[in-house]
Amino acid sequence: MAKAKGSSTVSSSSSGNGGNAGNNAPTGPSNSGKNSSKTGSRAKKANVVDTLRTVVPSIFQESQKTAANHRKNAIMLRKIQEQCAEVSGEAGEEAFNKEFIRNLNVVLAIKKKEPTADRVIQFVSSFILCTREKDLAKVANHDEEADEGISSRFVEYLMLHLLKGVRVKEKQVRLRSCQLIALSINSLGAIDDDLYNQVKDSLMERVSDKEAAVRVQAVFALSKLQGGDDEGELGENAEDSVAQRLVDLMQHDPSAEVRRSALFNIAQTKVTRSAILERARDTDTYNRRGVFTKPMEEISDFKVLSIEERERILRFGLTDRDPGVQKACTKMVATKWIQQSDDNLLEFLEALDVMSSNVADDVLKAFFAYRNDVLGNMQFNVRAYAEYCRSIDDDILFEKAIPEVTRHAFCIQKYSNMMQESGEENRPEAEFIVTQLLMIAKLLDYADENGRRKMYNLLREMLMLDDIPDKHLDCIIESMGKISLNETDFTRIVIEIISDIRTGIDEQEFLRNPEASEEEDDSPDEQTMDLSDLPRKRKRSLIEKSPRRRSVVSVDESDPKLSELDAMLLRIRCLTITKFMLERSSEPLKENSYIYGLLNELVIPALGRNEEVMQELGLHCLGLICLLDQSLAKSNMELFLSCIFASNTSNQLQVLSLKIVFDLILTFGLAAMSLEITEERVINDLLKSLESASPLMQAVAAEGMAKLMLTRMVKNAQILRAMITLYFDPETAGNNHLRQCLSYFLQVYFQSSYDNQVMLSEIFCPTIIQLIEMQQEAKGEMPTPVLMAQQLLEWCEPRRLYGQEQGNEHVDDMKYDYGLQADIAIGLVKAMFTKPANIRRHLPGILHKTRLDADSGDIRLKKLTLLIGNLKAKRPMTESMSKKYLLTVEKNILKMFEDAPESLDDAELAKLVELTEEISFVDEFVAPEDPVETPASTTAVKTRRSRSMSKAKMNDKLAKIMQEVDAMLESSESEAEEAQEEADSDVYDDEDD
Repeated sequence: MAKAKGSSTVSSSSSGNGGNAGNNAPTGPSNSGKNSSKTGSRAKKANVVDTLRTVVPSIFQESQKTAANHRKNAIMLRKIQEQCAEVSGEAGEEAFNKEFIRNLNVVLAIKKKEPTADRVIQFVSSFILCTREKDLAKVANHDEEADEGISSRFVEYLMLHLLKGVRVKEKQVRLRSCQLIALSINSLGAIDDDLYNQVKDSLMERVSDKEAAVRVQAVFALSKLQGGDDEGELGENAEDSVAQRLVDLMQHDPSAEVRRSALFNIAQTKVTRSAILERARDTDTYNRRGVFTKPMEEISDFKVLSIEERERILRFGLTDRDPGVQKACTKMVATKWIQQSDDNLLEFLEALDVMSSNVADDVLKAFFAYRNDVLGNMQFNVRAYAEYCRSIDDDILFEKAIPEVTRHAFCIQKYSNMMQESGEENRPEAEFIVTQLLMIAKLLDYADENGRRKMYNLLREMLMLDDIPDKHLDCIIESMGKISLNETDFTRIVIEIISDIRTGIDEQEFLRNPEASEEEDDSPDEQTMDLSDLPRKRKRSLIEKSPRRRSVVSVDESDPKLSELDAMLLRIRCLTITKFMLERSSEPLKENSYIYGLLNELVIPALGRNEEVMQELGLHCLGLICLLDQSLAKSNMELFLSCIFASNTSNQLQVLSLKIVFDLILTFGLAAMSLEITEERVINDLLKSLESASPLMQAVAAEGMAKLMLTRMVKNAQILRAMITLYFDPETAGNNHLRQCLSYFLQVYFQSSYDNQVMLSEIFCPTIIQLIEMQQEAKGEMPTPVLMAQQLLEWCEPRRLYGQEQGNEHVDDMKYDYGLQADIAIGLVKAMFTKPANIRRHLPGILHKTRLDADSGDIRLKKLTLLIGNLKAKRPMTESMSKKYLLTVEKNILKMFEDAPESLDDAELAKLVELTEEISFVDEFVAPEDPVETPASTTAVKTRRSRSMSKAKMNDKLAKIMQEVDAMLESSESEAEEAQEEADSDVYDDEDD
């Protein structure tokens, strides 16, 4: 080697002496080095294919550590992919693709929410994006060597592999495959139609997967394909379109997470927008809040929504029971929607159509609360702003926005005159303005006597108008109450006004029939004060002064029918004013004798009229008067109960009568209201109202009964059973008022009182049997019997009483029977003896759900073993699952006794009569002749021998328990005989003495 080296050196130095040689010397070695470099590069690239199984796994290994190196590793992997294609062509690509899939398969089987696996999935998505960017960059630079086929072929290979994964049995593989498709689908670029259709069809299939997590990823991936079929708008034949499928999932999928995924990813169109707005009433809180944080936030201009849609979405958000949803809706209004109105609050209100809006008040108050930082700089003299200032007790802001009382009274008078002079087209707007001014009048401070007098005269004159709207009457009466000195003065003032209005009625009746009017007996009843006896200081009002206003007494002698109509309208106005006054009265009737005149001269006659509106107002006023006097309420209770079920009355009158009955009972108590009629009559009528065919009547009855039972004024097992049945009845599924009331009531009622749970345990068996019969007739419209029973058992769990989990010391000191469900279990086993086959086959599954533990007590557990043992002997279950449930319950009971039950102490012997009841029940039982029940399955027959040993052991334990029971019975009988003999001897001794 040394010699060769020396000769080489020599050769190199000697070759440098010749001219040609010297000129060629540098060239020779240089060309040789270049060729050797190319050869080495080719060899290195050729080695890339051979080293794929070491290089690619190392890159995947690095990618799972952190997401920060994903870009660098993706570029490195892209170079390896290009080198494989350059050296070996399609064979190199195939080798790379197979190695890539081999490493990816390891990740596809890893469970959900594993961070390392999630980072690898993200890396694969980054790699697909990187390959796409590289191809686009080469095309943009007009690189002749650009080959988009590498990326497209790789993507197609990967997608076809993942499409196989979405159909496999393992749910984790389906989940990861859908997840990777969802993350990578945006980076795919252009794919051929066949692959697109395969991806779409596979995802359409996966959105119906039984696993919710798989459906979530499938929905996310499917949403990327929206618009691929030029389906901007859904047509009549678009059932299979992506958007329609997402709408169905968003509305009907049982998983809240799946509905949320569809909600956040569905494209907003005219058709899908209504479905998106419906999610503001979703059962899941996060979904309801998500409507306001994403879809509604993404709307470029909220004016694309119709007025009805704006009203609905704002009402849903601001009245939601969850504060988080309310806050999200308020933030959306106070930031996005106000900005889209050029930060102009008046322009925003115009977009809400406040004249007919039911939510504008809540919107403004929410805005003021959210943006209270701008209140000091605002000049916003609207009614909602004034109410908000009053609610926060900020008198300075209130006085800046609202003028003093006298000036405000002139303002009301001005717009009231405009309302009277306006035509039909402009009258609604004028009425709206007067309504807002009258509502502000309720907020004013009437310490200024001049302003108070001016406002009083104005309101009195407005009440005399013959066409004043009811909403104005309500505001005026409330302001009158604030202006008056006290309630008696308030009643006197209003009755004086009613007397003045009734003067027009008397004049019309006199003109129609003067002879009948003269013959009427004007002597008042002993308890009646005539309205004409009230002192009056009648002055000419603005109505009489102004020729622009119509007179109260509008008599047309030539048309008696028109006069009669005007008289009826005046009576209706008097009754309406009376109703609003009574709603604000609380003094007992004996201390406010003015109301007796209204009762006898206005209210009672209205009940005898044929017009329904008169009857309704009269009944309403009578109910309000009865709330002020207990004796009057007792005497009219029969009337109200009769009106509930009167065939000649409307549904509205029946509902009103029912409401009055509940109000009277809540005010005076059931005992006081049933003195003249029996309490049983009242309970039966209330039960009958719960069974009404009218959904409104049912809802009102349920709400009233819930109040009576929660306040412990009524405690009736029959009513409770009826309300539980209504809760599960499929016919009440569409009655949201009823269902919502019962959902709240039943949970609170049972978790607030142990006594209520005891009552439920007593009616559990007949109730669940009734529900089973209803479920069999409903044909799938009701939950299964086991699910309904689980709900009842949850309500009948003393450990779930309010205060138990909070560690309430008072609750802990109370003695609760935590083995309450053992009584339910005993009742279920007894029902298995007597009920028909279609009922009893459900009872073992329900028995298996009852809680039987040490708290149940030995007596109850031995009752169960006695009953189950005799059930197996006298009327055995034939279905395999029923037998399995009974066997499980029996085993669990025997485990509590270990080898044998312990002897009973004196306290338990004293309760031995409880066991004798079960024994007599078993002895007297005669098996009914039922039709042949379903025989035991072949599987049960095959496993019978394998269970023979365990059954033998269990029967031995059962035999020991039965022997002990017999011994206890004998001992108790002998003890009873001895005790009787001692008692007899004591009696004889006493007689001898």
